[in-house]
Amino acid sequence: MAVPIQKMLDFSGKTVIVTGGRAGLGSGIAKRFAETGANVVITYRTENPAHPAAEVVAEIEKRGAKGLAIRTDVRDAARSREMIAKAAEVFGRVDMLVNNAGIYPHHDLLTVGEAEWDDMHQSNLRGAFFCAQAAANQMIRQGTGGAIVNILSINAFRPMADGLVYGSSKAGLEMVTRCMAFELGKYGIRVNAVAPGLIDAPGLDQNVPGWRERYSDRAPLGRIAQHVDIADVCIFCCSELSAWVTGETILADGGVMLAEAY
Repeated sequence: MAVPIQKMLDFSGKTVIVTGGRAGLGSGIAKRFAETGANVVITYRTENPAHPAAEVVAEIEKRGAKGLAIRTDVRDAARSREMIAKAAEVFGRVDMLVNNAGIYPHHDLLTVGEAEWDDMHQSNLRGAFFCAQAAANQMIRQGTGGAIVNILSINAFRPMADGLVYGSSKAGLEMVTRCMAFELGKYGIRVNAVAPGLIDAPGLDQNVPGWRERYSDRAPLGRIAQHVDIADVCIFCCSELSAWVTGETILADGGVMLAEAY
């Protein structure tokens, strides 16, 4: 008998970890998950008085869920394992991981140095893998399956100026997604990815003038994304609505990748 759809979106008793959840897209994803009834764990690398992690936890709890903030650095595999263990200790289990933590500076390919290359790939690729590895091991110990979602970017599939280092880190994570899905399916763990396009953010129009208009003109849906647009796709990937989907990347870009070349 099919499970009622309403029940598929009820994550009561389950725990989700959102890395990089202190601000930006990560905080939007975490707050949206709180509406599903899940216990929500956010991770953060540095504190920012303007956007304190405690504020996100308070917002999660205001929405009726239990929240927890853990300071860690995904570039350090040992600390990632400790973070997963802490989440499991507090809430009893880990059922879902959204690998959102990452960095996205632009680098000129003719001048980028080894340190910049390494930092990008350690944050976006290596860090995501070891978080997923630790989460997968916890899920296997629990024996009840789970879901992992990796946040990519449309720049994993199309180049942009000064985007080689960033794009290659996200393209690598796309293959990690497929390989992990292939290996972990036997444990009932699904692994998928979400690739957003341009997302609204404070200061967007000042920092990159014209991007909003150009993107909106090219996207068939005529606008840029809000945090909730991406969060809802992540929730779909973690829910039983996607029980038969693994190893896939969902382009959450408003259709901009369909834009005509000429």
